[in-house]
Amino acid sequence: MKSKLKIKSGIELAAFVDIVFLLVTYFLINSTLARKPMIKVDLPKSISAQPEVEQNIVVYIDGKNQIYINDVKTTLKELPAKLKSKAKKLDKDYVVIKGDKKASYQVVISVMDQIHKAGIKKFNLATEK
Repeated sequence: MKSKLKIKSGIELAAFVDIVFLLVTYFLINSTLARKPMIKVDLPKSISAQPEVEQNIVVYIDGKNQIYINDVKTTLKELPAKLKSKAKKLDKDYVVIKGDKKASYQVVISVMDQIHKAGIKKFNLATEK
């Protein structure tokens, strides 16, 4: 008499698909979801750099001297009006300037002038430690 039991010699793919799905889900959930700016700015180095405590209004100046307010591109002429409205909306009187080390010094000074023109008297130049 022949036995009806047969030995399977294959790999169950359903179990592997489940494991891969769980791993992908785990890494998606546990990945760093910190807000990273889309503007690439290579900050200058400083020994006395302080870690950011609170993210207020950030003005970025990239290596091509383009100006951004919190990831939104703007011009030097539009800067005071946009800063004034953003400061009023967020109830902030403080701006962080993150300028690329390749940015023109004149552009950084012009941005500081426009910040003062917007009525914001406190600002900080961000550096990297």
